[in-house]
Amino acid sequence: MADLLIVDDEIYAIMGIKEGVDWSKLDINQVHIANSAEQARRILAQQKIDIILCDIEMPQEDGIRFIRWLRERNEEVRCIFLTCHADFSYAQEALRLGSSDYLVKPVSYEKLEDCLSRVIEDINRKKEEKRILKYGEIYLEHKSKDIEEKAGTKKSSKEIAEEVARLILQNIKEDLSVEFLARQVYLNPDYLTKLFKKEMGCSIVNYIIRERLCLASRLLIDTDASINEIAVEVGYPNYSHFTKMFRQLFGVTPTVYRQNNKSLI
Repeated sequence: MADLLIVDDEIYAIMGIKEGVDWSKLDINQVHIANSAEQARRILAQQKIDIILCDIEMPQEDGIRFIRWLRERNEEVRCIFLTCHADFSYAQEALRLGSSDYLVKPVSYEKLEDCLSRVIEDINRKKEEKRILKYGEIYLEHKSKDIEEKAGTKKSSKEIAEEVARLILQNIKEDLSVEFLARQVYLNPDYLTKLFKKEMGCSIVNYIIRERLCLASRLLIDTDASINEIAVEVGYPNYSHFTKMFRQLFGVTPTVYRQNNKSLI
């Protein structure tokens, strides 16, 4: 069973979807509703959501910006965009953010149900794959334990987490992913994600963000490189995204941060 969140500033659109779709047939457990991106954030903080139906054109904060925020924190939630305009640039951005589909309003209930059915089928398939991988990991760990200990090659969880942290620093400029790091230490990505968070106290994604921005803060003070050059150097080819992330961590823009700290030297 999956939980779904509808995000749309038009209450009639929300109620039309909520009342018109046969949720039980789709194996949807609960349907949550939000009239804004801010309200959606509050729901996400309290509920585990599997699928988000999100309108693109909303006042204050549009759906693209909201899903971009979500992707920085959660890569697993499936997103389906709704829009009144068949805009190619919207479709491109939706695909870049890993959207499961892009539907133009008004969308028929049949088409929406077909789309949701495909997404739920994929979610269930991924869950089954994870279940199989988990059992496989337990089996392999059990079988290889004696061999590793006798060979003296078994690494502790802390050693693995520290090795991943070193890999992040060594490749900070690259397009890092959990999958890439997992391959370097010969572990399943899901298993590595849990191990790293347990040992380091934060997710791999958040650790990468923090290390990138802390390095950027040092470069802003210690070098005369342009902010755009520093952004690229720490793995942010998109200047606007870098500035936004920097401000979230330090409370000021990179320019202000440099001005404030250069004056202290």
